[in-house]
Amino acid sequence: MQSTRQVALSLEEIAALLEFAGESRFKVQAYQRAAEVVNTLGDELGPLVEQGRLQELEGIGGTLSRQLEELWNTGTSEYLVRLRTDQPPGVGELIQVKGLTPRRIRSLHEALGIGSVLELRDACAAGRVRHVSGFGLKTEANLLAGCEHWLTRDERQPDPVLLPRALELAGLIQKRLSQVAEEVVLVGALRRGAESVRELEFVLVGDAERALGQISELRQVLRTDRATNTAHLSEGLTLRLHPTPRSSLGTATVLHTGSAEHVNALSERARASRARELAAFPSEAELYGSLGLAFVPPELRNGQGEVSEAERDDFSDLLGIDDIQGMVHCHTTYSDGKDTVLEMARAAHALGMKYITITDHSPSAHYARGVTIDRLKEQWDEIAKAQEQVPIRILRGTESDILSDGSLDFPDAILERFEVVIASIHARHRMDGAAMTARLSRALSLPLFKIWGHALGRILNHRPPVACDVPALLDRLAASRGAIELNADPHRLDLPPEWIPAARERGLPFVVSVDAHSTRGLAVLRYGVSMARRGGLRRDEVLNTLPPGDFSARVRPV
Repeated sequence: MQSTRQVALSLEEIAALLEFAGESRFKVQAYQRAAEVVNTLGDELGPLVEQGRLQELEGIGGTLSRQLEELWNTGTSEYLVRLRTDQPPGVGELIQVKGLTPRRIRSLHEALGIGSVLELRDACAAGRVRHVSGFGLKTEANLLAGCEHWLTRDERQPDPVLLPRALELAGLIQKRLSQVAEEVVLVGALRRGAESVRELEFVLVGDAERALGQISELRQVLRTDRATNTAHLSEGLTLRLHPTPRSSLGTATVLHTGSAEHVNALSERARASRARELAAFPSEAELYGSLGLAFVPPELRNGQGEVSEAERDDFSDLLGIDDIQGMVHCHTTYSDGKDTVLEMARAAHALGMKYITITDHSPSAHYARGVTIDRLKEQWDEIAKAQEQVPIRILRGTESDILSDGSLDFPDAILERFEVVIASIHARHRMDGAAMTARLSRALSLPLFKIWGHALGRILNHRPPVACDVPALLDRLAASRGAIELNADPHRLDLPPEWIPAARERGLPFVVSVDAHSTRGLAVLRYGVSMARRGGLRRDEVLNTLPPGDFSARVRPV
């Protein structure tokens, strides 16, 4: 007898092996969906197997039910063993590493004899993968991160869903719910702007059972539980519905949006005012007003002093997306971007921006076609030509690698000629804490003005933040000249919001950047603004709320 998660992992491996073997997409998806369904069952799987009721589950027919019974009772199945035997060693786990395709797995097996994720991780770390035909430095770095993530994954449950995908699914479900409910409001961690979530929550005015019936036909819905007003969704998400009468819609929305600490703070305030509990109100503003508080924006409802702050502050200057005047941190075809300088500038102008920084990678970023010194004049000439064709101001810059010794990846004489310098780590993320702190400390102490790019180097669900003494580094930057980037790439969202208050205490300025590698990439700005709001950032603390001339003057390296 196996755990539910172990059975699901075996189904995922079967799907992966079928994909490698070139089986039909529908067959692969059947096993993938079966794994998702099993993941939702928890302790329910055993009784369903024992009672022969597996075929009651959505998408589980006779063949799959027999596979499930065998996996549950023995930990394997003849089908899985046969698939493993028919393919090169390790395919079932290798195909699950992000960035690996069947063609790449065959190449690695033929060139290096790679037969497991561990072997691939070691080969990437030793720099051997980059020399295989069709690979390179950037692919090797991405595969190394993918291997680290796979090897350290929590086998008990899938990864949380990142913000953009969670919002996409929430929008789809909210649209369906609105067809049968009088009003539907997104609540929970997603409304607070969390980087990733495992649950989608809605408060609704209407019948929850009818609402669940309305969404049950969506392919993302694996099964529903009308007794608890929940549904299990694909990608490991749980949907929770909180029905409420319209007269208490506001109160229910506040209670289900705020963290436990936020709600406790409100409840204590209500008790201090001789009320036994939070009263029912149709709007959120009325609830906060009844407690003598300004409306607290959802992103701030994390129990970090915002209730006390709402006694004296109306949060009217909290950063909003309309406050941003410039797109910062943009890549073009000169390094690893997909669009030209002119195309990026026109796209930024179409979004209402007044300036854009072109900050392609520096020479050491070979994997990203980093711009060498002898190509800079060519790039700057192109920027000048593009400037003649657009009203938006184009600032020439660089995303300069912070090298292993803490120096920046251009001579000082070159750095001084840029209009903006972003200093970032792109290699050797696994240095120990003392060495990484020393490396970053030197970079942040340099006398030129620099923007500390994606400060802790995290990739959500794939790479943890680098080990370093963050408070000491914030002190170092505050004593030098620079700003901190809030990177809006939804896979980064770095600097993490929990460090924003510490940076604000030191008076450090911020830049909300897009790290865009295409015109489409400019659309991620909203996620960076969301992170800024979670950290309580005000518009006058963010440099790219300034007009072009003022921004340029503030970030000029010398």
